[in-house]
Amino acid sequence: MVAALIIAPVTAGLAYALFALAGRDPRTVLPERARLPLALLAGVLAGAGGAVTGEWWTLPLVGCLAAFGVLLAAIDARSKLLPNAVLVRFTAVTIPLLLLAAGAGGHWGGLLGAAAGAAALFAVYFVLALINPAGMGMGDVKLAAVLGLFGGWAGASAWLGTLLGGFLLGGLAGLAVLLFRRGSRGSTFPFGPGMLLAAFASFVLLA
Repeated sequence: MVAALIIAPVTAGLAYALFALAGRDPRTVLPERARLPLALLAGVLAGAGGAVTGEWWTLPLVGCLAAFGVLLAAIDARSKLLPNAVLVRFTAVTIPLLLLAAGAGGHWGGLLGAAAGAAALFAVYFVLALINPAGMGMGDVKLAAVLGLFGGWAGASAWLGTLLGGFLLGGLAGLAVLLFRRGSRGSTFPFGPGMLLAAFASFVLLA
């Protein structure tokens, strides 16, 4: 519990600092008034996830997923884009944290699971993007690879939760677009928020 209380403000601070990345591309700029609420949301998610997570060495991964996830979800919801500036840093932070967790927990086999999970989820989304490029962009494909690291590390159940939960929540987002924005069947919608929420819930609850 003490560790969870520590990871919450650390994650909020990280999310607050990461917010500036949204401004790297004029298409993905977020209003400054959203900075503090998004940081607080990331902190709350990290604290709640940390309270559920058993091992201390997974807490940095929970915080990383919460901080980057909240930012990416907000950007995608607003602009329907997942910028490389954020995805590259998300990957660059995740990999050493996985190495740290593997070393601290003696779970080196989990790294193989993470690599396999990333490759498999990337492949699924890449095929879907080829089949329906109008409905899924390469940003979603690249995000899938990063989220596959988390799901693969946490195990088969978490990986499946990430995959199936992303599709389920993405479908609900599409339904919401049709119902509340009066879109058509050809309307596009952000897939990233559903993917990220599914990945976070699966990593925390199914690991």
